[in-house]
Amino acid sequence: MPRQRASVPELAIITPVFNEVDGLKAYFETVERVFFNAPGIDARLILVDDGSTDGSWDLICQASNGSSRISGVRLSRNFGAHVALMAGLEQVSSSVDVAAFLAADLQDPPEKVLEFIKEWRAGADIVWGSRRQRSDSAWRRVASSIMEGTLRRHAMPPNSKFRTGSFLLLDRVVIDCFLRYRESTRVTFALVAWTGFQQTVVEYDRRRRETGRSGWSFGKMVNTAYDALIGHSQMPARLVTSIGFITFILSNVAIAFMIVDWIMRRVQPGWTGLMVTVTFFFGLLFMMMGMITEYLYRIFVETKNRPLYFIADRTGLPPELTGQHD
Repeated sequence: MPRQRASVPELAIITPVFNEVDGLKAYFETVERVFFNAPGIDARLILVDDGSTDGSWDLICQASNGSSRISGVRLSRNFGAHVALMAGLEQVSSSVDVAAFLAADLQDPPEKVLEFIKEWRAGADIVWGSRRQRSDSAWRRVASSIMEGTLRRHAMPPNSKFRTGSFLLLDRVVIDCFLRYRESTRVTFALVAWTGFQQTVVEYDRRRRETGRSGWSFGKMVNTAYDALIGHSQMPARLVTSIGFITFILSNVAIAFMIVDWIMRRVQPGWTGLMVTVTFFFGLLFMMMGMITEYLYRIFVETKNRPLYFIADRTGLPPELTGQHD
């Protein structure tokens, strides 16, 4: 049975910002038009400046001074978008009923968040934004599709409706669960999917970026998929074990062949075959050692239990939050 929803929910919109000075004015105008004047919700905006160097923080401070609904925190350096989202959630007051992640570039249409709210009222605890169409290049669409399919099969919980990307909405109960995650290597959508709860999907058409350049490069896409697989799937470890087993079988076959060859006294030059075999198996060995080292390094990082981020400045936050998590 769905939990009872507030008739006028308090909505926190969380936006990470990294060098978005050219587009912030349009962003603030859009947020005010879509959310601050929308009936049936009480919207608040929390911006997290993730170490910007282009004056984005000054614009955030100006917007905060001009509206009691806007607040912001400035991180001491660039920690990455996933940590910035966590920092934003940790600034959410206890009275907030629901939170949504929204990118500052407005490629994800803010109007869809109002549809997220409708699905939330209908009982969903997590509402995923699913890209129906996108203006990205063909290689990016293909790569994103492959990444999502791989993660869905090998890393995500069964029957999860997760989508890659961080355009989504969380109920209060999911927010509280998400805040319990403390790992250093974070992939937001994977952590949200891991919580479970009632989920649904809202489709939308992703817009073209109007200002600046996207920081979501092919390398970052691959790194995110890699982090999600390492952090949420047994597949890499099982793959290494399988390769090791197959290598063991092949090496025994090769040994048996060499023994028979020696018994039959057939002279083989063998140098090329020997070097190819040695090179091949040493490559496999070092690959498996690298995978093991990756797991050991991540264990090492987690055991140090370093803070996820540091806050350098704040603006517009309520008194009960000043002094938290810095």
